[in-house]
Amino acid sequence: MARLAPYLREGAALLDRLGSPTLWSVPLHWSGLHAAILTGEPTAADDHVAALLAAAEHSRYAGVVAAAAESWVEVLRGVVDPVRVEAAARGLHDTGLCWDGARLAGQAAIRTADRRAMTTLLECARVLQGRSGGATGGQRPSDGATATPVAAAGPTQQGLSDREYEVAELVLAGLTYREIGDRLFISAKTVEHHVARMRNRLHCANRAELLALLRTMVADRASDAAGQPWPQRSAR
Repeated sequence: MARLAPYLREGAALLDRLGSPTLWSVPLHWSGLHAAILTGEPTAADDHVAALLAAAEHSRYAGVVAAAAESWVEVLRGVVDPVRVEAAARGLHDTGLCWDGARLAGQAAIRTADRRAMTTLLECARVLQGRSGGATGGQRPSDGATATPVAAAGPTQQGLSDREYEVAELVLAGLTYREIGDRLFISAKTVEHHVARMRNRLHCANRAELLALLRTMVADRASDAAGQPWPQRSAR
């Protein structure tokens, strides 16, 4: 990040000289927000959110990105409104930011203590990762067809047990079931059972869907390893 800082400052200065055209400034602030999240800088993240909110009325794209940015920092502060998060995630998806939308839903899912909300958001992340935008807009099924909550079998708040996270990390690393079993001192058959149970729990239609969702869950869990929400926004 330190190596990029001079270029980011130069880009911001250029935008200022041009009058900060929204079409260019919104993507820059969106990228800046995520850079601040990665480097753990809440104040800088808040500055980018404020800039995005100020530009929200310019276009639908700017409004969608601003809403998602605000929702994202709320999630990092431990405030998860599943309806608002899902709307923001689907908005990102519909504007072409498919990975961002899935990541927002995944981030929120691992930070909520509400099991039903967690399941809903994980399903949203799975759908947004697995489908490109289309005529249906990737809408969820009606309430009657919504996936049932994850069954209790020693899961953590995030929906998978600590052992399942260990298995998931090794599966994503490309190890075979036998190699994973050797690492964890369990049989290859037990590893296979863990993978099948994760696929069942997360309602994945196939292995590709499971791996895509596990990548998001494992990455988000790692970024949240400290287990502490961001500090509340300071008064200006």
